[in-house]
Amino acid sequence: MNGTVTFSRFWLSLWTSMVVAFVTTPLLFVVLVSLTPLNHISLPADGISLRWYARLAENGQLLVAARNSLLLAFGAAATALLVGTAAAVASVRWRFTLLQPLRLFAMSPLLVPMVMSGLAILVFSSATGWQNQILRTYLAHAALTLPYVFRTVTASLSGVDTNQELAARNLGASPLKSFFLITLPQLGPGLAAGGLFAFIVSFDNVGMSIFLTGAQFKTLPVELFAYASYSSDPMVAAASVAMLAVSILAIGAVERFAGLERLMRTS
Repeated sequence: MNGTVTFSRFWLSLWTSMVVAFVTTPLLFVVLVSLTPLNHISLPADGISLRWYARLAENGQLLVAARNSLLLAFGAAATALLVGTAAAVASVRWRFTLLQPLRLFAMSPLLVPMVMSGLAILVFSSATGWQNQILRTYLAHAALTLPYVFRTVTASLSGVDTNQELAARNLGASPLKSFFLITLPQLGPGLAAGGLFAFIVSFDNVGMSIFLTGAQFKTLPVELFAYASYSSDPMVAAASVAMLAVSILAIGAVERFAGLERLMRTS
């Protein structure tokens, strides 16, 4: 029996190592390409250089697009947290006729390909004359990130003992006050996980944003896609590493204040 368990663990470890290598090896090559001193995409065989990061810091269009992406990701994540938490509370605590349609509606953005969603919103905005690129991109990203918050907060709420709220209400607290003082603090890991997922999904999105942005408003992934279409220098790799660093910093912040292991148990 012990031999079988050891054998299974060996294959599980081997498979996990292969998956991790498959995911991280391309990222390692992107980092190496961003450090090349040459003018074309290549590995830094003759030494490393930070010239492409310096060029990135001097590129006004990419900097504006990066600012747009950060603001958009924060806004979409905040909206998804508000709407997703309210939907999760209604889904877990209440029983009503439209409960299943509510759950389906909250998860529906994951059921439709992002390219199809972006194209549909573009067709709708063109037919109605709605040309506000910032607002339509923000609403699209908020809807896209909603399922991540809804799912994690729903999982967190399912593990909260409602008797604690009842005890607070018996002591004179209103339902709203008991929720904010008793239940909401216990949802911290779920809220942090949902907000983190929402931020990263919005910040890295290309498939939907490419249909909704334009000359008035561009995000960093869309700007990089356009830049890579007519240029083959390693600055695209440097920008990709910078975007990866933002995601790592976001995960590190959650690990510092909430703990990833606790988030995984909650979600």
